[in-house]
Amino acid sequence: MYYCTRPHCPSPENRFPDSPDPHTKSGIFCQACGMPLILKGERGYYQTIKPVGKGGFGAAFQAIDLKSVNQRQCVIKRLNIKIDEIREEYKNPEIVDKIVEGIKAAFEREARVLEFLGDNNGNIPTLYDYFSFTAPAFGQQEELEFKYLVQQYIQGENLSQELRRKGRFSETEILDFLKQILPVLQFIHDQNSIHRDIKPSNIVRETATQKLFLIDFGAVKQVVSGETNMKKSVPFFTKVYASPEQRSEEGRIGEVYPSSDLYSLAVTCLELLTGITPVDYLNNNYGNWRQQASRIISPSLANILDKMLKVNPRHRFQSAAEVITAVNEYRITTQPDHSVNNNNSTKPITKPSQNLKFLLIKSAFLISLITTGVIGVNSYLQSSTKVVEVVEYAKYGIKFKYPKNWQETPAIDKLTRIIPKNMNSSSLTPEFFITIEELFQSETLEDYTKFSIGQIEALGQNAKIIKSGKIQLGETQGYQVVYEFRDNIHKVSFQEMQVWIVNGKKAYILTYRAEDKSYPEFAKTVEDTIIKSFTLEKPTSEKPINPIW
Repeated sequence: MYYCTRPHCPSPENRFPDSPDPHTKSGIFCQACGMPLILKGERGYYQTIKPVGKGGFGAAFQAIDLKSVNQRQCVIKRLNIKIDEIREEYKNPEIVDKIVEGIKAAFEREARVLEFLGDNNGNIPTLYDYFSFTAPAFGQQEELEFKYLVQQYIQGENLSQELRRKGRFSETEILDFLKQILPVLQFIHDQNSIHRDIKPSNIVRETATQKLFLIDFGAVKQVVSGETNMKKSVPFFTKVYASPEQRSEEGRIGEVYPSSDLYSLAVTCLELLTGITPVDYLNNNYGNWRQQASRIISPSLANILDKMLKVNPRHRFQSAAEVITAVNEYRITTQPDHSVNNNNSTKPITKPSQNLKFLLIKSAFLISLITTGVIGVNSYLQSSTKVVEVVEYAKYGIKFKYPKNWQETPAIDKLTRIIPKNMNSSSLTPEFFITIEELFQSETLEDYTKFSIGQIEALGQNAKIIKSGKIQLGETQGYQVVYEFRDNIHKVSFQEMQVWIVNGKKAYILTYRAEDKSYPEFAKTVEDTIIKSFTLEKPTSEKPINPIW
């Protein structure tokens, strides 16, 4: 299998009846666009086999290092600057030029920083290669220069995936997590670098060793020697995890400090501890987090996180070393109260870590799982679903209805998330949500469907498609798939319904999912009330909602 790395390639998957000799290292081209399928770097030759991520500034591919003795796997990042979108956003040509140059410089700095950091720290992926390549002209496209990074491939799952699989982290697990990650951050900061995008999905636990790796250094910024201890730069961060200083001036330009990484690390800890999305705390800069989290952790850890989350950077810990000292000195002197207040009654928390496996198909749709109820009752199902709320997101051209006995809740990277009201406590709440995916190019419904179905089939024998076919949403044709997924470790099965439509460079995905035993309770309501009422019109704004990669 060979995968073309050219943006907008009409058919990037390439298969050959006979595998070409890798020692030839030439003469292998994309059958659709003529792009070389074996990339020549400074230190090796690389065969990309599948995409593993994409975002506003680039794409990542899983690849094989053909020159290595054992044909090792690696990850290739390709810089992709969407110049048209930047011009539309910023208008001023001088600002556009400055941002484009800043993106290129940031990518080049990533290579230099990664090479040093990876060679000198065992918790950062090693940089194998860095090179530029001029792609041959294709169709109306002129020759274009692309920049590539080749990095160590970490086999494992990120902490966002782990949270969905095993449930909330205990205080002991958080302390172990901090003891692993804080020395890595201290090492990074000692090299006058700042990561700027600490979040669960950027921390991977290697399966073989259980060691944590800090990944995605596209956000690393070098602090210029001789200047102040901060750096203004292009906005590489995810808003809900970013410190207030990073989010200043609408997040376009922000000053960063080592304590900015510590702030994001504390937000990550809160999400892992509570399973609650950071959106719930963001409006007041996490000023109310203790009301929801302090009852499940000791005062000692709560005080550490509280200091890391101070709005003023000067009031936080000023280095990771200071936090390490605090973690080592503070003992869990008070046992946390493992109870929650629910309508003035106290009920024990049912920890979902023993039976939760939550499947996500696309990495751009990462959210935190809220561990509330799943078990419905007949009286609830018999309540009226004819009374509906009408929701309109004019900015995205979206309009739909949902029953009044459901409610909207905030969620990361989702346009909206809706769950049934008054559910009893259990391991997973049936939920419906809408996501919008930015595409590299205009795709047909058939193209996107082929890709999405392929992602499900790639899960292997644990995933089974139950229903699949076209569906009409108003005047727009979409595609619907229902599939189940079996978690053999925790003996739990889930079902998920996805409906997607494609319009230009955007895919609109409507998702309903629940444990298999609860899935039928609300499936008909979701289909008849929410999905059938969904309409897509011309949006008032084309700004994407996904965070920057």
